[in-house]
Amino acid sequence: MATLNDSTDEAKTLVEMEQMLSSLREEYRKVQNSLIECEQKYEILQASVDFDELPEKSFVRRLVMNTRELFESEIFSDLTVILDGHEVPCHRYVLAARSDCWNFSAMANMTALNFDNISYNIGYILLKWIYTDEVDHRLDEVMLIELMQVAKRFKLSQLIERCERLLIACVDKKNCIELYKHAYELNAPRLMESAASKIYSFRNEMSPDRFDILPGVLLHELLESKFKYPLHEAILLQRKDAVDLCLADKGPKLCNRLNELMNVHGDCPLALALASRQEATCRTLIDHGADVDAKSRNGDTLLLYFLKKQDYWACEFLLQHAARLDCVDPVGGGNLLHVLAACKAESATDKEILDSLIQRFLSGGISAINSTDSHLNTPLHLSIIHDNMALFNGLMKIQQLDLEILNREGLPALWYALAKNDAEFQYASALVSRGANFNAIRPRSGDTLLNLCVIDGLLEAAIYLIKKGASVDVPNAKGETALYLASSSGLDQLVQILLNSGANPNVQTKENRDTPLHVAIRCIYTHVIDSLLGEKAGSNGCRRVPLLFEIYNSNDDSALSLAISLGFYSVADKLIDFGADVNAKMPDGRSLLLRFISNGTVEGALYLIKKGCCPTAVESNSPAPLFLAIEHGVTSVVSALCQCGADLAAKNANGDSPLWYALCSNHESIADILVEHGADVDCWSTGPNGCMQTMLHRAIDENDERIACYLIKNKCDVNAIRKEGPCGSGHSEAVEKQTPLHMAATWGLLDVVSALIAYGASINAQDSEGKTPLHLAVINQHLAITERLLQSHHIDLNMPDKAGLTPFAWAVQGKADQICVAILKRNPQVALQVDSAGYNVLHNAIKKQDFELFLFLLSVRVDVNVRTQDSERLSPLHIACRVGNDLIIRNLLCAGSRINDTTSSKQTALHIAAQNDKAFVCSILLENKIDATALDNEGNNALHVAVQYGSLECIQTLLTESNINPFLTNSKGYGILHLLGLFGKENAASILVSIKCIIPNYPIEMPDPDGNTLLLFAFMNENYLLCREAIRAGACVGVCNRHFVSIFNYPMSSPKLLFRILDQLDHEPKWAEGDSCSDRHCGRLLCTKCSEHFLPILKYDIPKPVRVCNVCYDVLTSGVMMLEVAILLSFV
Repeated sequence: MATLNDSTDEAKTLVEMEQMLSSLREEYRKVQNSLIECEQKYEILQASVDFDELPEKSFVRRLVMNTRELFESEIFSDLTVILDGHEVPCHRYVLAARSDCWNFSAMANMTALNFDNISYNIGYILLKWIYTDEVDHRLDEVMLIELMQVAKRFKLSQLIERCERLLIACVDKKNCIELYKHAYELNAPRLMESAASKIYSFRNEMSPDRFDILPGVLLHELLESKFKYPLHEAILLQRKDAVDLCLADKGPKLCNRLNELMNVHGDCPLALALASRQEATCRTLIDHGADVDAKSRNGDTLLLYFLKKQDYWACEFLLQHAARLDCVDPVGGGNLLHVLAACKAESATDKEILDSLIQRFLSGGISAINSTDSHLNTPLHLSIIHDNMALFNGLMKIQQLDLEILNREGLPALWYALAKNDAEFQYASALVSRGANFNAIRPRSGDTLLNLCVIDGLLEAAIYLIKKGASVDVPNAKGETALYLASSSGLDQLVQILLNSGANPNVQTKENRDTPLHVAIRCIYTHVIDSLLGEKAGSNGCRRVPLLFEIYNSNDDSALSLAISLGFYSVADKLIDFGADVNAKMPDGRSLLLRFISNGTVEGALYLIKKGCCPTAVESNSPAPLFLAIEHGVTSVVSALCQCGADLAAKNANGDSPLWYALCSNHESIADILVEHGADVDCWSTGPNGCMQTMLHRAIDENDERIACYLIKNKCDVNAIRKEGPCGSGHSEAVEKQTPLHMAATWGLLDVVSALIAYGASINAQDSEGKTPLHLAVINQHLAITERLLQSHHIDLNMPDKAGLTPFAWAVQGKADQICVAILKRNPQVALQVDSAGYNVLHNAIKKQDFELFLFLLSVRVDVNVRTQDSERLSPLHIACRVGNDLIIRNLLCAGSRINDTTSSKQTALHIAAQNDKAFVCSILLENKIDATALDNEGNNALHVAVQYGSLECIQTLLTESNINPFLTNSKGYGILHLLGLFGKENAASILVSIKCIIPNYPIEMPDPDGNTLLLFAFMNENYLLCREAIRAGACVGVCNRHFVSIFNYPMSSPKLLFRILDQLDHEPKWAEGDSCSDRHCGRLLCTKCSEHFLPILKYDIPKPVRVCNVCYDVLTSGVMMLEVAILLSFV
């Protein structure tokens, strides 16, 4: 079908090309006509050019036009032309103008002109051209040639040239030879050249018989002019006349021409003549000196060339003319015998000639009987390869013939004889009888001839060699013996013969270390396996070497393991029946069971277990079968091992039980099988620091929720506590007393916590620190776990640890806002729980000024009026006022804190703020309408407290921003100045100044119930600055209380303070009230008995002497410094 399509495409292409060529010819004709018209116009113009008038009106132009109109016209006709019986009116002057044949003298007396031997059509075309100078370009080549012949007859050179041009356009492959002949006859050189060029172009497409129309001379001229090898072409055209003309040249050119090579094949003239069997031409060439031993372009002599082509006639001809026999094939490298070996005779004649050639070549002086070609083949090799029995027999008669020469493939002639595999082994028998070596070895592969026969499946040839006594155990380079090769090819008959001939079935190959049994199993050759096993059993009594089953190849496969690996269980059954051991050890010490498990050969492992393989065998450096099966996730193998009694309590090298190992390997289906067969879900083992722990402890400790949940769901001990190990190891872990729930809560294992709760774990169990699982979840801020624990109805939220902290307290301490929300949502009352100091979380948050926690507690609506559970009974507002955090105070007030709540000592928040000198707090409280007049247990209002604790700014705030009574005395009768004198600190003087500024008329000498004034208390407390400011404010220096104690008689360790006070008096003080006179310096009451000293007091502007006491006298006369020195000396 494809050939038909190709032919159709070629035909279509050829038609298209012919159409294109026809179109080109038509265009060429049009161009020719246009050229002719142009030439005509040019001639007319050239003849009629007159610069004074237009060409159209010239005489010549008018003459030409009138002559055209006279064609076939009677007007002015003076001559009749007879054309094939037709009369055509003509004009003598027109004919005379065209040719000298019709000049006026010749036709002076003529009235009629007969164009004899001219057809009417040709004559008519001729006359039309004479008058109009026109020739129809559509005329075919026959009419143009006839017209051209007539034109030559009447010497019309212009018409001849016109026809020649038109014919040139008609030249093609079909008519080029004919046109070439006509051109020669008509002497049309241009047409002749065109036709010759076309002939040259299409020479290879033209048959020789087309050139028969050309005379020998003309053909010779054509070949000499256009072709590079005219002699070759003449021989190819089989033109003996042209060949003779080519050989006519006797010069040196002839010698070159005779032996000149032509075309890509390098054919010389003699080769061309011999190929076409032109015997006469061949003899002519040889007679003229052609070389019978000429070589082709590739170096072949003529004899070698034609012998390769199996042209025995040519060979015979060359030998008759003394061609040489010692030539060598330049391509194959052999001699004529090598070439002759491949020759065949198709006919009886050819056979006769071929036999003659063989005899001639063998007896014709060829000494190289054992020579080799480029493939190192001898003629003997090739005679067998090409089944040339005649040559083979001829060679075998020669004693010098070498039978053991190896060709490039490393093969002797005997191999090719064996490869014939004929029933009678004619070639092989002849060679063996002549002494050929049937144990020859091929160097490249090391194969014997027997091996090669097995490889190529030459069963009969292999049997032939065995019968001849060939060696059966010679391995090749790969270590393959004939038995191995036969086993690998499934030749069970040959296997039996080899075994019967003593072949060793245990020989291993070098690379794969396979035995014949290995390869037979791999290739599933059951008959070969049966033959090998039958040999093992000694069924035929010819066993020489026992068949061994424990031979391992490079993959550590024995015959049994290989059969099982490949799934050939029927073969494995046979092997076991014949003695193969299912518990055999591989070279690495592992059993077959371990190997199949590790390789994932499940069916193989199950097969071995079924066949009685030991499931508990312990092997060095190898895991037990059960652990290996778990490692590889082989569920069916694990189940089989469990059913066969595998030890479920065994430990691997890492101390893991099978169940733990399965769970760690993500094989829960295997774990189910183990549990189903009684595996211990607790399995106590060594844990951290040598303690004893269950698998649940270990799973939680390793954060493996999946394993832990599995163990819990399979009813392990959910409340187990780690124990001490042998010799007391792991004591620290054991004393922690943490249950699995404690550990899961610590590590944040939500799924484990859920599972433990669901399966009955003790939710309120306490560890050694008293912490419950909820404590640990809160401490580690595991929100999800905390929420899950809170979902339990049995959770105890009020259980404190040994530090006294509940889970909620830990949540607050850890600022776990979401956990706090969750706990309060579960039980809002937990926020009221107090620590050992009596403080709840809100109290502590305020105390620590943890604003975020404080706001959080407010957001969960914690009671802001709950008091501390201590002796003070402080409210959150009290604590906030104590720490002085205005934001907390304002938020408390906004949250509904009662502003006037009092402590156990009846102090309000204002008292506490005043006590702690928090003036801005006092302002906040006063802004929020706190009762400033409230009194504590001692009758003190906030102002009393502020004065007592020296809170200057608070005093100012209270006096300026509140309605507090500054004159109020407490339950002891003390006013604010008494308290200032009693408790005054460094700033007491500033406080007094501030009070006097705010209340200028404040009574400075207000006495307490015992008559003590500010000055007395300040002096008693040795507060010099306060004493000074009191005196400046108008306090009486000499005043006495109800016990008659004054600053002058109050026992002091040193009178130094008194002296300083008196010395600082800068104006006369207020006098003490009484019946006696007063000291004009200090103002106290005196009598003549008390002092007799009188002296002027200049600092008071008292110039005259006045009464002063003894103390004042000493101060005024001696000065304070001298008195202090005297005091010091008195101590000394």
